Amino acid sequence: MKIKKTIYISTIVISLGLFKLSLADTTLRSVKMACSPFPPFKIENTETGEKGIDIDIMLEIFALSGRKVEYSFYPWKRAVKLVETGKADGLCGCSYHPDRENTFKYSDIVGQHSQGVFLADGVELEKFDSVSDLQGLSLATVRGYTIHKELAEAGVKTHKASGDDELLLMLENKRVDAIYTYRDIFLHNLSRSGKSTEVNYKELVSKAYYFCFSNVPADMDEIVDEVNKGLRTIRYNGTYDNIWKNYQ
Repeated sequence: MKIKKTIYISTIVISLGLFKLSLADTTLRSVKMACSPFPPFKIENTETGEKGIDIDIMLEIFALSGRKVEYSFYPWKRAVKLVETGKADGLCGCSYHPDRENTFKYSDIVGQHSQGVFLADGVELEKFDSVSDLQGLSLATVRGYTIHKELAEAGVKTHKASGDDELLLMLENKRVDAIYTYRDIFLHNLSRSGKSTEVNYKELVSKAYYFCFSNVPADMDEIVDEVNKGLRTIRYNGTYDNIWKNYQ
């Protein structure tokens, strides 16, 4: 009899524990993320079904926490505004900049972006230790990117492109001497264009990027903590590396 009672009581305890876990999962609110097209990190309307490195990572992380995540694509400036005002919970990726500290909560590092300059055919750049060394070149970059702010703060004049596709055209048509951008984004666009253009790339720096969350929602610290735990888990179990390999 004692054995039967023990088994019965244990079964109730275990059942209650599972019920609480299930209840917690179903009561977690969904998270709304604002993304901007940034191939191969964030890909919109692809024929291959690829979502992008950052979105694949994001989906894996929230699946681990049991929290539903919804994401939509917007132009970069609108995405930032949505997160600043709390109408979206977070950005699917952003770089650190001091003027964002009071607006965003940063996750742990998601990855690294190599940024530098692609030179047009015949253009030379002997020294490249800082963006100031780009003075004197006809230079283009994407309006709204953090790297555009860096150039402006250094007093480097640029032609402003609306996106990375336009940057590629500007360099191919030799409308500028060089473009200052993120290496992987440019190379992805080049590979998708089907052209075999040789490029001359000089890296300035490799910088970390993050998932960036709004300061407005009261539960954002809890969500960021879940994201960081998820990042650690997928790095440990190999999922993170496998996602990157899928896009190489």
